[in-house]
Amino acid sequence: MTPAPAPAVAVESKGVSAAVNGGHRRRHVLLFPLPYQGHINPMFRLAGILHARGFDVTVFHTHFNAPDPARHPEYRFVPVSDGMSGPASVAIEDGVAHIIAIGGACEAAFRDRLAAVLEEYSRDAVACLVADAHLLPVFQVATRLAVPTLALRTGSAVSYACFAAYPMLCDKGYLPVQGTSSCSSI
Repeated sequence: MTPAPAPAVAVESKGVSAAVNGGHRRRHVLLFPLPYQGHINPMFRLAGILHARGFDVTVFHTHFNAPDPARHPEYRFVPVSDGMSGPASVAIEDGVAHIIAIGGACEAAFRDRLAAVLEEYSRDAVACLVADAHLLPVFQVATRLAVPTLALRTGSAVSYACFAAYPMLCDKGYLPVQGTSSCSSI
């Protein structure tokens, strides 16, 4: 007769909850959403799915539009300095510049925070980092630290189709529209 598997037991290690099931630690998924609701909400939906499938979730976040950890007590939150001193409103026409600024401003802080988390969890415990596709410096940091990384694009299928068709439209001469700047790679 085969013995029954050991029940799952929660253990606390260095202030981080790690589930142990039959002697195996749960794997961690690290997430880093762009700090806009249209990006945070899909990332948290993905976090919920991954958590329900047995992953521990760690969410890196900027100070700008930071998520409320009280709404997700089952996740660990790691703040990453973005160079902003609190909540700020951003004009719609400044959105792209703001996204680029956030990525650049948090690069060094993210590198330090990610390295600390990797040391704390051990590299073997981290399954991957899922980062918003717009946070390009985050991907560069993860590559340098050898963390498997996936990009989450939160745009619609139509948005993706437009993005994918852009080079073809330039090649066929439909873009740029008369009187605008030249086509360049996105």
